[in-house]
Amino acid sequence: MRYLTALLLLNIFLLTACGDVGPQQKVSEAPLLPKHEERWSVFLRQQPTGPQVITVDQGWSKAMLTETHPRLLEVSVKAEETLPTGFPTEAETGMANELQDLLLQKLERGNFGVFVGSIVMPGEKQLYYYLRAEPQADELAQDMVSAFTKREVQASISPDADWGIYQTKLSPNKREQAEINNDGVLIRLQEAGDRLSQPRPIEHWAYFKSTKARSVFLDSLQHYRFEPVDYDTLLQAENPYGVHFVRKDSIHTPYIHDLTWGLTQLAEGLGGSYDGWETIMVKPSE
Repeated sequence: MRYLTALLLLNIFLLTACGDVGPQQKVSEAPLLPKHEERWSVFLRQQPTGPQVITVDQGWSKAMLTETHPRLLEVSVKAEETLPTGFPTEAETGMANELQDLLLQKLERGNFGVFVGSIVMPGEKQLYYYLRAEPQADELAQDMVSAFTKREVQASISPDADWGIYQTKLSPNKREQAEINNDGVLIRLQEAGDRLSQPRPIEHWAYFKSTKARSVFLDSLQHYRFEPVDYDTLLQAENPYGVHFVRKDSIHTPYIHDLTWGLTQLAEGLGGSYDGWETIMVKPSE
């Protein structure tokens, strides 16, 4: 159920969840925002209350404005119509995007705030901004929210000087990041015409602190019918002893996520690291 929901929702929200997240506007007398590279990611997270589709600008992870923008604006736009899953319909998500974009344009035009991400969950879409620590920023945000009457909206402004909500609620954990990376590969294959329906050789890499750990890993690989391709030694690396291995596998989700996460856990259990995968493109026969 988790990944069936993921495939449905991600196809919808990759196009609609972000809204207009264009470049920062720098037209006020306030200090200009430092440059950061926008890096938007969309991923599914399972919570006890149900699934969430999270959209986050990971570009802020290396440029958090903890000194100049220490206040968090949280906005919840309630949906009037929902899908059978409980999620807002595409039209309802678009309605929430209207407020999202209005806030983004007004706050960033005067450098009063930045938009960092959103969460779509059953019944609502939540928007997250960080504001400058000055009354004018709070007043502008509150006025914009109050003026939006198309849907029920709840909003709050609170201190978050270390950007804790961004780091814990919006940012992906290690497994979620791995799935984001996997999805990036799958999307590129699909864009090139691959339907992802046919098994094909998938090549993997892992690295270890010692040849002994690598040998133990290889024993496990043979048990699971992986075949070693090559070995590598990077003397200056933290994990210098590498192995390149391959197995013919399906590439669809959730299978590829479970496969690569299992290899990650196996390598890390031996003090090593899993270094990713690649494969060939398979186009359907004409």
